[in-house]
Amino acid sequence: MKRYNGFFERKRLLENILDGSEKIRETIRCTCSPLHESFLWGGEFFSLASQKIKKGKLPECAVNETADSFSFLTNGDRRMIGRFAKGLNAEDCKGQLSNLDIFIKDIKEAVSDASKELDTKGKLYVKGSILTAAAVVLLLV
Repeated sequence: MKRYNGFFERKRLLENILDGSEKIRETIRCTCSPLHESFLWGGEFFSLASQKIKKGKLPECAVNETADSFSFLTNGDRRMIGRFAKGLNAEDCKGQLSNLDIFIKDIKEAVSDASKELDTKGKLYVKGSILTAAAVVLLLV
């Protein structure tokens, strides 16, 4: 069940990052506000990154450290987030928007992959844990 929960949490976080990225894109598009202010309204992931930026971290480091704090993200997820984080060094709103557009496209693919993985491997782990529990009960009887 722990493995299933990991798949579920990965999918949930990736969906949260996708929603937050879209909100940040609209905020930057409308107000061209600084990243730490835009990140505040971007959900769990970006809010944590915003707090690190306020404490003096560079946006790239803050986003990467935030990604590393979630153990259920895959290495591919971290690389994708790392590419996005490197693009946060863009100096103008147009560069930030371009970076966000690419990231949103990538994160949509990651959410799709996470959904498929949850549907296949997640169900397998649930069934396996049920069978293991049944076997233990039979051994105890």
